Amino acid sequence: MTEPTHLLTVHTLDQRGIIANLSEVLESQGACLLELSQTVVRDYFTIIIIAALPPDSDTSALTTQLQRITGAGGAVNLLPYQTNRPPVPKSDRYILTALGDDSPGVIHGISSLIAERGGNFVDLDCRVMATGIRLVAEIELPPTVALDQLQIDLEHVGHAIGLQVRLQHQQLFQATNQVLFRRIAT
Repeated sequence: MTEPTHLLTVHTLDQRGIIANLSEVLESQGACLLELSQTVVRDYFTIIIIAALPPDSDTSALTTQLQRITGAGGAVNLLPYQTNRPPVPKSDRYILTALGDDSPGVIHGISSLIAERGGNFVDLDCRVMATGIRLVAEIELPPTVALDQLQIDLEHVGHAIGLQVRLQHQQLFQATNQVLFRRIAT
């Protein structure tokens, strides 16, 4: 397995072709893209890439090439990949959803409760729309957490700020939300 050497983040106004342009520059320099996550938030493109660069890479020149893609209003950060994180104890993944009124404190209220119980956000998407707020998060929880009590506490936090909050094990969420395509015999 290829080991990561660098972490790249890019933020810029969204435009067509950014991923194609970034990947072209990276791959022309011999980079191996190991993992990435990308989204557009309010017209801003943002991406994080874990990559393996050849040992002789000129990271300063690479950063300059990448900056040309983003233009003057963009930001490019290319950092050495570091991990000194202690081993993570076994945990289960859950999907947390919240829908309802947009009000100050939504993110803080939910994230504080998850942190108090030893949880970790793996992925988080939150959007404010004309109809209110939608939050979807993938979280890891230790096996010792009292799930029934956590669900009750999440419902209380949500109710106080006008949200319906639901927590489901990832496998249950996938099973109940999976779209299956079936071939129809003709």
